[in-house]
Amino acid sequence: MSSSALAFRTVVSSRAPPRRSKTTARRAATPSPRVVVVRSSEAQQTASTEPAPAPVAPPSEKPIVVFGANGKTGKRCVAHAAKAGVPVVACTRSGSFASADLAMSADDQKLVTAKAGDVSKASQAELEALVSGAGAIIFAASASPGGGSPQDVDKAGLVAVARAAIAANVPRLVIVSSGSVSKPLSPVYVFLNFFGGIMRAKIEGEDAVRALYFNREDADYVCVRPGGLTEDPGQGVRAIELNQGDDKSGRISREDVAAICVEAARAAGTPAAKNATFECYWKDTAKSLGEVGLSNMMGGTSNEAEYVSGKERRGESWEELFDGLESDAAGVAQQGWGPSL
Repeated sequence: MSSSALAFRTVVSSRAPPRRSKTTARRAATPSPRVVVVRSSEAQQTASTEPAPAPVAPPSEKPIVVFGANGKTGKRCVAHAAKAGVPVVACTRSGSFASADLAMSADDQKLVTAKAGDVSKASQAELEALVSGAGAIIFAASASPGGGSPQDVDKAGLVAVARAAIAANVPRLVIVSSGSVSKPLSPVYVFLNFFGGIMRAKIEGEDAVRALYFNREDADYVCVRPGGLTEDPGQGVRAIELNQGDDKSGRISREDVAAICVEAARAAGTPAAKNATFECYWKDTAKSLGEVGLSNMMGGTSNEAEYVSGKERRGESWEELFDGLESDAAGVAQQGWGPSL
C-alpha cells in the first residue's frame, strides 16, 4: 500500500468512529465502577467520596460545507456525509435544506445545519463566515434559471468560494465540474456549452482555482469531472473508474459522484487526491470523448479493450481508488484550444 493510501486510511478511520446504537450510547455514558485498593480508613473515606471521571467523548470530524446543497448532486453530498456521521453545513440560496426524498434518519438530519449561502450574491466576508472552521468544502453549485448564469456561479462563484476557503484556512476544496470540460472541440463540450457557455465558465473557474492554490502547502483542491449524470442508485466504489487527461468518460449516477466528493473531502490533510483533477464514470460505460456522447444517449456499455488511456484508476476501497492520482502541474491552466461561446 502506498504512503498516500495509508495516510488516507489513518485520517479517515481516526476521525470517523462507527455509530453506536442508543443502548450502547447509554451504556457508554454510565461511568464504570472504580476498583480501589483500601490502605486505611482515611483512604476508604476518600475513595467513597471521590467522583468517578466522566467518559471521554470520541473525537468528531470537522464539518463539511456544501454549496449548492439543494441541487441534485449537492443534496446527495449532504446525505452521504451525514449518513457517514459527518456534520454538514448545507448552504442554499434560500437558507433551507430539502431532505424529504433522501431517506435520512432523524439522527442523520441532526448532523445537518442549513444556512443561506448564494455563491453569486454573498460577500467575501459572508462566505468566509460560512466556511470558517470547516474541515473541507464541496462546491456543487451550478447555473440554473433561478440561481444565476454560468459566469456568475460556475466561474465567479467558485472563485469567490476558493478565496474564502484560503482566507479561512480550510484544508480542502472539492469542486464538481464536468467531463470534456477542457476539450472545446469534443462533441460533449460543444453540445453542453450551448447552454449559456457553461463549459467555458467551468474550465475558467477550474483554472482560476489552480492559480489561486499555486504552491500552497496548507490547503489543496480536488477537481471532480463526472461523466453523463444519471438518477440511478449508486453502484459503489468497485463500479467506478477514474481517469486523468480528460480523454475518456462514460455515465455515472449522482449518488456515486456525491460519494466520491465526500470521501475526497474526508481525506483532507492527506496526500490522497491532493491538487488532482480526474474524470469519473462507471467502468462498464467508458468510451473515448469522440464516442461517449452518443453512447451515453443510447445507454451503451464498453469492454476492457475498447479504449485505454493509461491513466485509469480502480479500487476495492476509496483509498485504493484515490491512490496514485497525479497532482496537477502547479498553477498550469488546462483550458484546451478551440472555439467556445
